[in-house]
Amino acid sequence: MVHSLKKIRSLTKALRGDKTEYARLMKESPEYAAMGAALVGNTAATHWLLAQDNKTFAVFVDAVIGNKTALQLLMKEKQYELAAVSNMLNEDEEALKWLEKHKLKDYFDFAMAIQYAMDKEVENDLSGYFTLYG
Repeated sequence: MVHSLKKIRSLTKALRGDKTEYARLMKESPEYAAMGAALVGNTAATHWLLAQDNKTFAVFVDAVIGNKTALQLLMKEKQYELAAVSNMLNEDEEALKWLEKHKLKDYFDFAMAIQYAMDKEVENDLSGYFTLYG
């Protein structure tokens, strides 16, 4: 799966609290909106991802919270950018260096937005849509 940088940037903004970006994601790319909601603890969003057969994003959420098996699966599926983001969030300095080396600033910004959202528990608008389907 190739990830759209436009969608990653949009999700980055949503995780930082931009309600307009989140509303657009819900309409245009609900799988990215669900990943955002799952990252801030919405289990209904994770279940929705699995029901939509989007295991990659569900596995990524697990890797972010430190599941080593999930990280290994991301690597096996060649989801290197997502693996680097999850490793960076789990304090792996080599992941940061890898992102820098490959000039993946958008993924660095994405990681920082995830950390911000998790620290602030930005569940507000990131969860509403998925409670309808949960």
